[in-house]
Order: sequence, then structure tokens, then C-alpha cells
Amino acid sequence: MISLALAVDHTLFCFINCHHEPFWDGFFWTITWLGNGWVVTPILLGITLAVIPRKNYWLFFAFAAGGMILSSVINTQVKDSVQRPRPLGYFSTHVSSDPAAVHGTYSVHVVGEPLACRSFPSGHANTAFCAACVLAFFLGGWYWLAFVLAFLVAYSRVYMGVHFPLDAAAAAALALAVMAIAAWGYRFTLRKMEKR
Repeated sequence: MISLALAVDHTLFCFINCHHEPFWDGFFWTITWLGNGWVVTPILLGITLAVIPRKNYWLFFAFAAGGMILSSVINTQVKDSVQRPRPLGYFSTHVSSDPAAVHGTYSVHVVGEPLACRSFPSGHANTAFCAACVLAFFLGGWYWLAFVLAFLVAYSRVYMGVHFPLDAAAAAALALAVMAIAAWGYRFTLRKMEKR
């Protein structure tokens, strides 16, 4: 079962990664920055400071930031434990049967820094989905559209040749689970405080 999942993962990676154009290289290089904590944190602070009532802000901040930090720590611990090779490292040592391969080897299209190790799960995808969860789970409404950007960040990591699809999917699932608990904790605590 695991070998089948990995085979599908590798094939899907090749399908996404081999369809590249200069325009999309630039587009996804820009989009991928939304998975960088130094970029997304000021954006989240600006939006939430404008929307969340001041009396609830520190409670919101504790749960939202706590959830994001916890998800990031778990993500990093899994990444360090699993030590999955990135596509560039994997395809340099494995023969590919993918149609995009030439003479049995797949040449990874890399946009940006060529990375070879610590692939699973994706840190950028985890950060992007945590940020989307903060906006969607805590604020609701149109902020659910943030998941479109989070998906594009996750897709960009595969397109750019630095992660397999499974890396991005696992990071997204982790973010969704942790941030759902954080949002529940925030609402539960808020209701308790309002009853006092």
C-alpha cells in the first residue's frame, strides 16, 4: 500500500513538475513566498488587528499563534525524523518509469535554490495552510478564500521541484487538524468568558 502511494506520488510530481513555462516559474516563485513565516505573519497581524475586537485580541492571538507554532514544531520534528529525500535528491539516485523521463532518468525542473533532503512534510505548505485556517476558522466569511492561496503555495512547492505532492498534502492536513483544535479552543474559552 505504501509503495503504491509513493509510486502515485512520484508520478504526480513528474506530471506537475514537467509542465513548466517561464511565466509560471515567475508566478509560482512569487506565490511560494506566502508560505514564508516572515511574509505571512505581518499580513495576518494587519488583517486580524483590523477585524478582531480589541477586548478579544489577546485571547485570539494566544490560540492562533499557539496553533501555528505548534503545527510548525510538529512539522519540523516529523521532517527531521523522516528525512525523506526531496525530488532532486530522489531522482538523482532512482530510475524513473515516468513518460517525462529520458533514458530512465527524470530531470527535475527546479525554480530557486536546489534542495535535496528533508522533504516530508512541506514547511511552506504548512505555514500557508495555518495562515488560511486562522483567517477561515477564526474570522469566517470571505476569508475562506484564503485556502485558494494556500493551495497555490502547496502546488508551487511541487511545481518548483522542491517537494512531492504527498509532502504538501501531509503539511496541509497537519495544519488543518491543529488549527481546527485551536479555533475550537478559542471559541470555547470565549464563551466561558462571556458567561461570567
